[in-house]
Amino acid sequence: MASQRIQPGVVDVIMGCAVSLWFFMLAEPTGISQAAIGKDEPPTFVAWPEKGLGLSINLTGFKKDIDQVKPDGRRYLMASHPKTGLNVSVTLEKVPTQASAQGCMEQLQLIQKGPFVTRGQNINLNADGEIPTLEYTLQKIQGARLDQKHVYACMAQDNVYADIHLSKVQYTTADAPLFRSILKSIHLQSGPSEIIQIKAPTPRAPTPPSSMQLLSRGNALYQQSKYAEAIPLFQEAFELEKAEPQLDRTLWRGLIDSLGIAYGMTGHLKKAKATFDHGIQADPTYPMFHYNLARAFAEMNDLDHAMQSLTTAFRHRKNQSSGKEVMPDPRQNSSFQRFMKNDTFRNLVNDLTATKSTSATN
Repeated sequence: MASQRIQPGVVDVIMGCAVSLWFFMLAEPTGISQAAIGKDEPPTFVAWPEKGLGLSINLTGFKKDIDQVKPDGRRYLMASHPKTGLNVSVTLEKVPTQASAQGCMEQLQLIQKGPFVTRGQNINLNADGEIPTLEYTLQKIQGARLDQKHVYACMAQDNVYADIHLSKVQYTTADAPLFRSILKSIHLQSGPSEIIQIKAPTPRAPTPPSSMQLLSRGNALYQQSKYAEAIPLFQEAFELEKAEPQLDRTLWRGLIDSLGIAYGMTGHLKKAKATFDHGIQADPTYPMFHYNLARAFAEMNDLDHAMQSLTTAFRHRKNQSSGKEVMPDPRQNSSFQRFMKNDTFRNLVNDLTATKSTSATN
């Protein structure tokens, strides 16, 4: 069955590109009472334009961020809840044969083997409930506290698979009923005569998104390796921060790193370099800006500048966000592999990593 389906982006993420996963909007520390998942709005029905089988889900109080049919034919909806920071995405996919519960389990097992899940805690693949689910929590990334809860769920009916993903940062046990209420509202069914749209909370014009909201939406795409789609959101947040800073230092650093890496992953190396240069100008002793700039230079095949930036990065390793001298190993990064046969470069990174190892034991 798995070969019939388009694999989720999270399965294909390259570990070396996930340096900056802690760039998420820190939602207000609201309790579940503010979730406002009420019963005053009808369920949202997600389906293809020709109607037929679709997914009914209660998204009262949510705002649609993406609502489209992808070029590969999959139906996709992503929505966010402004008060709680909960993000929900739904993907519907048609397959040539009968969709099955076993097919759902195979898909969740693929996700479980991916790099994001294996870095998580409290990983639980549950096949005993009405809907099979995969849960995990990312507690910390590079020392920054995140507590991001992820729940993947899958449903199958006729020739349609429905993949559902819920995520929220600063998750606490008080948020569990919110997650359960969303999952309990999900049903695959034939659609109404007209697709019900999510109602706007007020008739007023929508408030422009903040840099934190843009950062959160961008990272939802970044996690799926959708770098080109994430760039406009990151770039808008970047411009807002230049005009009126709102993010704390950890999140701002994450914005710079994620924007620069996204530019690099899409081949815009000059823009990646300009982004990291901006970060270094504002925060010259933060090592990851220098490290990621070295990656950009390496992709440009600029050996001398890559070595200079790596040396500076390790010189400032004590200034990691975690406060510990923990640095990525350049020898394990694909960007630097082109230089590993160069004796000068290899000796440099061996010396830098040896210094790192010695410091870590002190």
